[in-house]
This record gives sequence, structure tokens and C-alpha cells, in this order.
Amino acid sequence: MGRIIYLTGAPATGKSTLTELLTSLPAQIRVFTYSKELARVVSERTGPVTQQDMRAKSAALITRQDVEQVDRELIAVAAMIKKDGGTLIIDSHPVTIETFGFRVTPFSKAQLHDLAPNVIVCLYADPRTLSDRIKANPAGRPLPSASELDRHVTLQCEIASIYAFEIGAELFFLDAGKPGEEVLQNFLKVSKLLHSNSH
Repeated sequence: MGRIIYLTGAPATGKSTLTELLTSLPAQIRVFTYSKELARVVSERTGPVTQQDMRAKSAALITRQDVEQVDRELIAVAAMIKKDGGTLIIDSHPVTIETFGFRVTPFSKAQLHDLAPNVIVCLYADPRTLSDRIKANPAGRPLPSASELDRHVTLQCEIASIYAFEIGAELFFLDAGKPGEEVLQNFLKVSKLLHSNSH
């Protein structure tokens, strides 16, 4: 049976870096990068849009309908993985920071049960670490205040908890302030991919 792993966390916690490392492993792992697929869907509606554009404009650019389309596509991919085997890692963060505060575009209960991840992993880091990373590589992201960064992490952790409680998935919070290789090893352990990659 296939495994579904939902990887989430506030921006700059290192999800993209982690998934890049995971795709280089000798295992049948597929990564669904939500922001990449969302950029494709929005581009079909508005003309060319990059992930950087979405980080900069966010709610001014992305509609609920765009999100719902990507949700449907994701659930279809997950169903295929469950049937055919392998591992699907979903890189997503439904909490976004906006000019008015924060926006959350969560899965509906029905979508969450259709997706049914086995494991949910939420990355977190302290505001100073996140601020330093955003300064070093903005990638279209504005630089929030320390309190906003802290709130963003908290909200994202809360969404991960709600998802896990709703479907009974295993839930882990990983300190993303640690070195990248240590974060990778911790992720492999809690997601139970470590054993499968040792053969």
C-alpha cells in the first residue's frame, strides 16, 4: 500500500530544501509541491505566474477556486499512490501572511478524509532563524516582524494538529532550526522512510 505524508510549516522553515533532499533518495518517492501546482493553475487563468509572484501577492492573486482545483488534483494523485504503492510527500502550507493579517485555506473535512495522510510532519523554527533565512533568500517573500513570524508558526502548527486529530494521523513537530542533514534524518525516522531507504 502507498503512504501519504503531509509536510507543512511556515515559510522559510525549509520544506523545499527538505523535499529536494528527499527526491534524491533511492526510493519510490513522489513530491507534490502545492505552491508549484498552484502557480500552474493560476497561470492558466491569468497568464504566466511564478511561485515568487504568489509569495509577493498571495490573496490578491490566488482565489479559493484555484485552491480547490489543486486540492482535487492532489486527491487524485494520492488515490493513485495508495493503489499503486510508493510514497507521496505533500509540501504545503495553508496559512499565508497577508497585508490584512493571515489567511487560511484548509482542506474541507471530506477532502481531508479522501487524502487521509498516514503521517503529518510540521516544521517549526524560532523567529530569528526564519527572519535570517528570508533576508538571505527573499524569493518574493516580504519580511514580517518577529511577532508575525511567531504567529505564523503557531497558526501553521494548529492547522497540522486539527488535521491530525480529525483523521487520526501520526503527528510530529520537527525543529527546523537544526542543520539540514539532521532535519532530514529526523524526518526519515518519524515518517518511517528511514528503514525503506536502508536497503
